[in-house]
Amino acid sequence: MQGYSQAAENNKAPIAEIMGRHLPPDAFVLEIGSGAGQHALHMTHAFPCIIWLPSEREAVLPILRANLARYESNNIQPPLVLDLADFTWSGDRLDAVYAANVMHIVSESLGERLVQLAAEALKPSGLLMLYGPYKYNGQFTTESNASFDQWLKDRDPASGIRDFEALMATAKCTGLTLTRDYAMPANNQMLIFERA
Repeated sequence: MQGYSQAAENNKAPIAEIMGRHLPPDAFVLEIGSGAGQHALHMTHAFPCIIWLPSEREAVLPILRANLARYESNNIQPPLVLDLADFTWSGDRLDAVYAANVMHIVSESLGERLVQLAAEALKPSGLLMLYGPYKYNGQFTTESNASFDQWLKDRDPASGIRDFEALMATAKCTGLTLTRDYAMPANNQMLIFERA
């Protein structure tokens, strides 16, 4: 598989376990930042009645398309070009928007845009599901997350582990309410928001 991510391989099963508690059996899910497509392939196998719409920036899309074509799944839609800086949802309302390890990679303003986009695209009671590390009360949950944050900032000063409280404020402004905050393996969280 081109663009294979060991992290995606490690976390796909724990994420699926949480998703299974919350997704309707026939959910229509938009994944923002699908990478190599490992989660799309795993989730559509785990939940054969859901429809999964993967997305990526244009530069990454050829890898995603090639991987999805190689491991065919009849409930994955053709991948969407999605650049958070310039994208408006115009399709049917979604049951869920999902993003894993995106918020700390993109800039803070693009992370806010991701939350706004989810609020615009979701059905009433639809879910935004965000997986990744967060700071609480300005503090990292572990020393390894602090080191990871520094590594991210060295690579791109606009990236970094985000503040949980700032995310809550953005969500509240868009009509999304946090319903669950799950502690996940490798010092990550799975945050579940519901659209009013």
